Amino acid sequence: MIRLVIFTLSMLCAALPARTETMWANLERVSEPLLAAPHDLTLSPDGRFLVVADMGNDRVVLLDPDLLTLEGIIGAQTLSFPHDVVFDAKGRLLVADSGNDRIVIYEFHDTAAQIVGIIENLGGPEGLAVGPHGSIYASSTMEDRVVRIHDGAIETVADSALGMALSRPHDIEIRQDATGLSIIATDPGNHRLVVFDRDLRPKFEISTWDPPFSEPKYISHDEQGRLYVADAFNNQIRVFSPDAAPLGTFAETHVKLPEGILVVKDRAWVSDTENGRVLLYRLGERR
Repeated sequence: MIRLVIFTLSMLCAALPARTETMWANLERVSEPLLAAPHDLTLSPDGRFLVVADMGNDRVVLLDPDLLTLEGIIGAQTLSFPHDVVFDAKGRLLVADSGNDRIVIYEFHDTAAQIVGIIENLGGPEGLAVGPHGSIYASSTMEDRVVRIHDGAIETVADSALGMALSRPHDIEIRQDATGLSIIATDPGNHRLVVFDRDLRPKFEISTWDPPFSEPKYISHDEQGRLYVADAFNNQIRVFSPDAAPLGTFAETHVKLPEGILVVKDRAWVSDTENGRVLLYRLGERR
C-alpha cells in the first residue's frame, strides 16, 4: 500500500525556511507541579477554564487558562486514569474514563459537574472527539481500534489503516477543510498519524523522518489548519502545515514525555506529563 504522505529532512530543507524563520514559541507560564501525569486539555466553552485530564490523580482539574492556578476539581471519586476531555455542542463535558472502560458525560456548571450519561463497553478509551450530528469518535486503545458512536452504540469501527493494524491509538481530532471532514487519529505504536474520512475509511498517513515520530500521543490544530503533535518520546511538540509539511518544533527543552497539547489562537498549552505540570506558550510567525 502506498503511503501518501511521508516527509524527509531533505524535503523540509528544500521547501521551507529554517525553523527559526518560520515560527516561534515563547514559554509564558508554568503551573505548579500539582498534577500527576496530566494528559489532554481543552478550554471550557466560555473560555474561563483550562480543563485537564489529571490522569495519575484519577480526576479532571480546572485551571485558570492564563495563571494556571487550580480553580476546581471534577470526578475525584468517580474517574480512573482519565486521558481525554472534550466538550460537545451542548456544552457537556465528555471524559475518556480509561481505567473504567467508558466515557463519562458531565453537565458542566461553573466549577462543578454532574454526570448525565455514560457510554460503556469500550476497551480503555484514551481519545475523544465530537463529530457532526452528535456522533462521538473514540480510540478504544486496549482494543487497538477507533470507533464511531451514535446514540450510545458503536456503529463504525476501524482497526487497521493502509495495510497496517492500528497499535494503541490515542488522540482523535476532527478537521473540516476543502477535502471535507477528516478524522485524524494518532497511532503511536506505529509512530504515525492516520487520517480517516467521516466513516473511518483511511485516506492517508502522516509520518516524518526528521527525526521519526516516537509514539505521537495527542494532537491539536489551529484556525489556519496547522497541526500540533505531542511527540512523546522525542520530548517535543511538532508543527505541520495544513498539507502536512513539517514547520518546526517547540518545548523540547522544557518537557518530558508530553501527552497533551491544545492550541487556541496564539496560545498553546502543553502537558509536561513526566513533571506533573502544564506549560503555556505564546505562538507567532517570523516575518
